[in-house]
This record gives sequence, structure tokens and C-alpha cells, in this order.
Amino acid sequence: MKQNHIHNKSHFWAPAQHTLSSMTAFQKLVCGIMKHGKKQKAFSIVYNATNLAQQKLLTFPQSQIPSSNFIHTKTSTNFLGHDFKFLMQAIENVRPSLEVRSKKIAGISREIPCLVPLHRGQGIAIRWLLDSARARKKTGNRGFTQNLADELLDAYLQKGTPRQKRDALHKTASTNRAYLRYRWW
Repeated sequence: MKQNHIHNKSHFWAPAQHTLSSMTAFQKLVCGIMKHGKKQKAFSIVYNATNLAQQKLLTFPQSQIPSSNFIHTKTSTNFLGHDFKFLMQAIENVRPSLEVRSKKIAGISREIPCLVPLHRGQGIAIRWLLDSARARKKTGNRGFTQNLADELLDAYLQKGTPRQKRDALHKTASTNRAYLRYRWW
């Protein structure tokens, strides 16, 4: 009888076997990059970009790294490899905690500030990171992995386009705090 190779799972990439699959932010990042169902390619792009950004970070002087981020040393062996505190800190530095929603009040649209749930904030931060990495790809001659690594490094260092978007959103919410009384949700 002919053996059916479709059910042989040894040839396929299984995210459940990998330690990174438990990180929801990592999985959101992989799914945001994935095109045409090529999850393994998206996984390798994110993995290589994170390692590349961590290696670039080791070349930075300690004075350029914000004090709010976790401390790394050049002799630290757990900083490289499978330690993704770097990725989580980069996403956390970009994640918005406030947003504005439009509501029509007395014929005028007002922007009402509201809190952003953690999972939605992570999704927004990841979307901003990927959009700015794609914009870098259009202007530069480098690959997407390199651009994503630069964006992650900028996010970790609290710089870059996604961080500016976050600050602008927080400033808008702060400006419209007088309309907070119209919040109904």
C-alpha cells in the first residue's frame, strides 16, 4: 500500500514544538509578516531580524541605551539566542496605552480618549513596526530582515517612526481629555 506523505508531520514546521510559540506577541509578529501561508519563512525573518538587532545593540555604548530598558552586558550569554526580552521590550516601548475614538455629539464629531487593552495595544504596535519596516524597504536597497531589525532596534531605543506615532497619539488623547465625560463604553 502506498504511504501517504501528507500526514507525516516530521517534514513540517511545528510551532508548538518551539519555545517561541508561547509568546503571543511573537506569533502576532510572524502572522503579520506572513504572506500566502508561508509561516516558516515569516518565522525565519522575525527570528533573524531579532538576532541581528540584538547583535547591533551589543555594539552600542551603555550610555545610549535608555535606563528604563533592561540592562545588558557584552559578557551576557543569555542575551543572544532564544532570549526574547529584547523583542518584548521593543514592542512595549511602542505600544500605546491611550487612543481616541470619534463620537458625534450635538452634530460635532469629538475625539474621546480611552484606554487601550493590552492585546489591542500589542497589535497596534506590531502593525506600526511592520508598516515602518516596509516603508524602509521601499526607500532602501536592503532586505526586509535588515529593515525589521533596524525598526526593532529603534523601538528598543525609544526612537523611530512607531514611537513618534505613539507619542502623537498620546498627545492627541491628552489634548482631548476634556471630552472624557462623553465616554460611554
